[in-house]
Amino acid sequence: MTRSSINRTIAISLTLAFLLIIAFLLWQYTRPLIQTQHQAFVFEPHPHVLGIEAKRPIIAATVTGGLYLLAVEKTELILRMSHEAGEHWMPPTTLSSSGETVNTSAENAPQLVAHGMYAFALWQQKNDSDETQLVEARSSGMGTTPPVTTLVTDKPATDKSYSGFATLAVAPNGDVYAAWLDGRDNTSGSTGTFNVYLARSTDRGATFHHNVKVATLACPCCRPSVAIAANGKVYVAYRHVYADNERDIAVATSTDHGEHFGAPVRIANDRWKLFGCPESGPVLAVQGDKLIVAWYTATGGHPGIRLTSSSDGGQTFSKEISVSKGIEGANHPYLSMADDGTIALVFSGRQSTKSGDWNSLTPYALRIDTKGHVSATTHIPADTSGERYPTASLSPDGDIYVIWSGSDAPQAALIRGASL
Repeated sequence: MTRSSINRTIAISLTLAFLLIIAFLLWQYTRPLIQTQHQAFVFEPHPHVLGIEAKRPIIAATVTGGLYLLAVEKTELILRMSHEAGEHWMPPTTLSSSGETVNTSAENAPQLVAHGMYAFALWQQKNDSDETQLVEARSSGMGTTPPVTTLVTDKPATDKSYSGFATLAVAPNGDVYAAWLDGRDNTSGSTGTFNVYLARSTDRGATFHHNVKVATLACPCCRPSVAIAANGKVYVAYRHVYADNERDIAVATSTDHGEHFGAPVRIANDRWKLFGCPESGPVLAVQGDKLIVAWYTATGGHPGIRLTSSSDGGQTFSKEISVSKGIEGANHPYLSMADDGTIALVFSGRQSTKSGDWNSLTPYALRIDTKGHVSATTHIPADTSGERYPTASLSPDGDIYVIWSGSDAPQAALIRGASL
C-alpha cells in the first residue's frame, strides 16, 4: 500500500469517526423521552387525612425540607407550613381579603410555588359586585409577618373583561411570572376563545410589570402553564383552538424575559376536534436544556396523558408518548420539579375493572429523571374518593408528597412516597 493510499485511508477513517461523534452528540441533544418499567416511588399504605376542610389543596416542598399547603378553607385562602413532613402544621396564614370569594372551580383554582424562603400564591377572587381580580401573594408562612399581596392585571377600573385560569412560576433568578386567560381586546370573541396574557415581577412578587399579550385563540377553560429557563427564555403552553375546532396544545416562546413572544408552535398533531372546552390545560417544565410538556388528549384511540420534549427551545417537539395506558379517565396532569431537575408528574384516573364498573378517581404518579428516563406509572393508595386534581411536590431528597381532597367531603388527604 502506497503512502498516499494510507493517508487517504486515515483521512477517511478520521472523517467517519468525526461524523459518528457528531451524530452521537446530535442524538444526545435531540433524543426523545425514554419510557422504562422502573418504579419510581413506593408509597405509604394509606394516606393521612389532615382533618382540614380544604378545597383544592396544593402542596410545595421547600429547599430545606419544609412543606407549604395552600387550600380554601370555608371561604378563605389559607397557607400552612410544616417542618415535620406534614405530621404537624404551624398556625395558618390567611392570604385572601375579607369578603372576597376565592374561585376553586375546575382549572381556575389557586396556584402555589415555593422558592427560597417564600411561598408564592396566585388566585382569582370575586367581590360583592361580582367583579373578578387576579391576586398574587408572597408569604413566609410563619404567621408573624403579613403576606405581601398585589393585583396582577393592569386593566383600568372601567375594564370589566374576564381574567382567570391563572398559572404561576418563579424563574431561577427569583423573578415571578403569571400567565392567564384574558378577555380584553379579544378580536376573536365570536369563536368562544380568550387571549393568553403574561406579567412579570422583578421584586419577588411585590409588584408586576405591564401585561403582555402572549397568544390569541386560547380554549376558554383550559389553564395555561408557564416555565422559565436559566437563560431567561419564557415558555407558555396553552390549548389553542385551531380551524374546525381542533383543540391542540401550543407553546409560545419569549427570548427577552417575556416582553415579546414568537408565533406559537403546535407541539403534537392530535387534531382533537371538540365543540366545547375540555377544561384540561397543559403543564410544562424546563429540565436542563429540555422543555417537558404534559397534557390530556382524547385522540389516537387511547384518551389520556401524553408527554413530549423539545431540545431546541420550543421550535420542534419529539414524538409524544402515552403514560396512562390501561387507566380509565386519566386527566388533569400536574408537574413538580426538584432543584436537581427531577420531575414528578401526577394525574387522576380510575383503575380498570373486568366488570366494566367505574372505580373512584385516585391519583397516579411517575418520575422523569434528568436523563429523560420516564418511570412506570404508579397507582397511589387512596382511602378516600379522590377529586380530579391531585397535586404533588418533590422533597430535596427525591421523595414525593401528593395531596388531594375527597369529592364527597373536602377533607385533605396527604400521602408520602419514598424515592427508589
